[in-house]
Amino acid sequence: MGETHVTLKDIAESTGYSLASVHRAIYNKEGLSETARERILDAVKSMGYEVNYMASSLKRKTLNIAYVGKSPDIEKDYHHMMAEGVKSAFSQDEGMNISLEMIYFKGKPHELQEEECRILEKIYHRNDLDGVVIMPINTGIELRLAIQKIIAKGCPVILVDDSFEQMDYLCAVEPHNNLVGRTGAEFLSYSCDAGKILVALGCASSAGQMENFKGFSTYMQEHNSALEVIAVTEPFDEGKLVQELVSRIDDTVVALYTVCESNTPAICNAAILSGRTDLKVLGCDLRPENREYLRQGVLCGILDMNSYMQGFLAMRLLIEFLLKNNAPNASEVFVPVNLVLQNSLPFLEGERSAGIPIIVRLPED
Repeated sequence: MGETHVTLKDIAESTGYSLASVHRAIYNKEGLSETARERILDAVKSMGYEVNYMASSLKRKTLNIAYVGKSPDIEKDYHHMMAEGVKSAFSQDEGMNISLEMIYFKGKPHELQEEECRILEKIYHRNDLDGVVIMPINTGIELRLAIQKIIAKGCPVILVDDSFEQMDYLCAVEPHNNLVGRTGAEFLSYSCDAGKILVALGCASSAGQMENFKGFSTYMQEHNSALEVIAVTEPFDEGKLVQELVSRIDDTVVALYTVCESNTPAICNAAILSGRTDLKVLGCDLRPENREYLRQGVLCGILDMNSYMQGFLAMRLLIEFLLKNNAPNASEVFVPVNLVLQNSLPFLEGERSAGIPIIVRLPED
């Protein structure tokens, strides 16, 4: 039997189930045992039946999807690029009778968790959403409870940028933060003489940022005892962080590092105010301000956490699950992270197609 001629009736006859049961299995409808669903879907796969999702989308109600993330501060910053990735991934299926709602939280740094929890509480009380991509501002208990309530209600959730342990979301799309920290430590190990490295920490309740610091400090302990890692904590006030860093920069300090995108301008400003042009400063996030610091030589490198790809993959995975019942193969999906130097910066500045940066023209020398 040619696969182009396989029908639902053929599958029903082959499996012994009714047409209604076959339809429920293929389109992930309720009213069918998991055993029956698996047998039918196995037959669908083995018989080569291909679902016409475009046609079926015209028969069902609109699928409503939401993205919840921090409001971008400037164009092309970390959060702007993540949102752009989400919208780019969604645009590939705009004709499939689905809608996307972009929901942003904003405020002063110490207010962001409360603002996001308010939004998530509103989402919990809504009945019109079929799936949500959420960027948690941290992994504190308040946000954990707010997200868990949405999941417990039966709404599929994909996290982006960070993850929680023992939570039944579809998956989390994020950098492998421990390896990011180890990469930063390895780079600075080759770049620095013996001395101290000041590390600007982010939010202590962000599992990802703390894992980054763990990877950084562990690598140094294992491979370079000549470099001492010193943590500097001021997650909410950039001015105070700059002052604290400047006060600690003496002749023994050889480098500055940060585990979060929001602190990169602070470590750059601290290096400039210190008057130390020999400091190695390694930041993260390709926001325009940081790119300029890299061009000027204030930054020796940038760890790009690939926020565009994080948003892109998260939305693609959610749409695949809602339209085709294709669940992610793992609870964590890690995006590649780039170590960007002055001469590799142009490779990350092109237009993006399907989440991949495409260089149209290299800049003139």
